[in-house]
Amino acid sequence: MTDRTGCHPISTVDPQIAHGLSVRDQAAIQDAMCLLQALADGRPHPATALPGAWLASRRKDALERLDRWGLGVVRDQAGMLRLQRPVELLAEERIYQALSEDLRARLRLHVFPELDSTSVWLGRLDADSGDVACFAEHQSAGRGRRGRGWQMPFGGGLAMSLRRDVSHWPGVPPRLTLALGVALAEALGHDEIGLKWPNDLVARGRKLGGILVELRRREQRSVLVVGLGLNLALPADAAIDQPWIDLAGLMGTGLPPRNALAGHLLEALSRALDDFYAQPAETLLARWSRYDVLSGVPVRVTSAMDEVLEGEARGVDSEGRLRVVGQDREWLLDAGEVSVRRALP
Repeated sequence: MTDRTGCHPISTVDPQIAHGLSVRDQAAIQDAMCLLQALADGRPHPATALPGAWLASRRKDALERLDRWGLGVVRDQAGMLRLQRPVELLAEERIYQALSEDLRARLRLHVFPELDSTSVWLGRLDADSGDVACFAEHQSAGRGRRGRGWQMPFGGGLAMSLRRDVSHWPGVPPRLTLALGVALAEALGHDEIGLKWPNDLVARGRKLGGILVELRRREQRSVLVVGLGLNLALPADAAIDQPWIDLAGLMGTGLPPRNALAGHLLEALSRALDDFYAQPAETLLARWSRYDVLSGVPVRVTSAMDEVLEGEARGVDSEGRLRVVGQDREWLLDAGEVSVRRALP
């Protein structure tokens, strides 16, 4: 199916419900995506061959939006247009192809060019919406743990969230975040990828991605929303306020296609949720220990009240709490209470 411009729409969900944006903004985003679909391969294209019989002002608005997304367009003297960096756009049908038959049958999947936050979008759905996954090329208000922002250039990574009704679960212990992290690290399958308690994917001492697990209660139901932000191929000047690394830097030419990777990781998260209560805590802790980059490392822990303690990280307990030993005692730390950094020498 194509829209009035000849472009494939990004999602069939009602746009005002999907994005919380005006119809005018939706039209502008669709124009920008139409232009981007034509230029995504990074090769030069004649402006006259681009889809849609647009007025000059309309094309100018679309170009400006691509620039705001960090996808500048270069025009040469011959009038050819070229994207500064090629991008593999996410597509629902391609992600579905990477899923198992079982997951395809029970999961609704949506891809949007722009959202405030994939997790916030899922939180707007009705309580009986079932299993839903959401991807966004760009998030205007992406979130990490403890309310921190999460920045990711358009098309440079994966910003996704998965929603699951867990009303039948006996509870949601802290070790769930560890189980999801282990599932992702195993799915990525790279020797240099580790896990920093409680929710960071790291490599070479830098951040590769993060997981955010939120439990929401609505209409007497408990709904779990799992968010993932993962760096795939970021521009060198990406405005990120901490040391970072991307999968392209780790894998080089071995980096999988973006849609295939999106489906592969979505499958891994879903199966981790399916198997969570069937897996003994001891088995999870053994799997976690293979990726734990803090084990045996001096750490500095800051609480929400700015209290500071220092000691050595000693893995996690059966509930998923971090064990820190120092000053002749041991602390058990919950993820929601503290920020953990390596202690400076």
